[in-house]
Amino acid sequence: MSDDGLFRYTQCGLDNIWLAGGFRVVETDYGRGFAVDNAQELHQVIARDIVDHPQPLRGQEARFLRSVLNLSQADMARLLGVDRTTVVRWEGARTKPLNLMADIAIRATYTARAGDSLIATVIRELQEAEAAKHSGGARVVFDARNSGWHRVAA
Repeated sequence: MSDDGLFRYTQCGLDNIWLAGGFRVVETDYGRGFAVDNAQELHQVIARDIVDHPQPLRGQEARFLRSVLNLSQADMARLLGVDRTTVVRWEGARTKPLNLMADIAIRATYTARAGDSLIATVIRELQEAEAAKHSGGARVVFDARNSGWHRVAA
């Protein structure tokens, strides 16, 4: 704890998070420790702040967002269409900014999984299109209706 009463919350995996309240000092069998009130809610608020902040994501923020989403590195890689080793590399470079496309993809993935239905729909459609591309040319069907041509389920 700092002289001004702030608690540096490094347990979340981020090096720049300080708490002004919502924590208490506890004595354990191993010495003095800190307990954070409603840590799950705090992590959701931190994640939203990370996604909304314009500063480029660093490896540690990418890892934090992945962990808040409760995804393994392999699951995150599959969602983003990259190899697991790419996610490992991003996260391993804790303080290095990610490239722009990775940054956008991680923010969009978090936002979609956190409940933004438009982004979730777009990501799902892109994933389905990617799967269809690799399935040997799935049929795309259109039908003429009173109001013109429309794509229909194949």
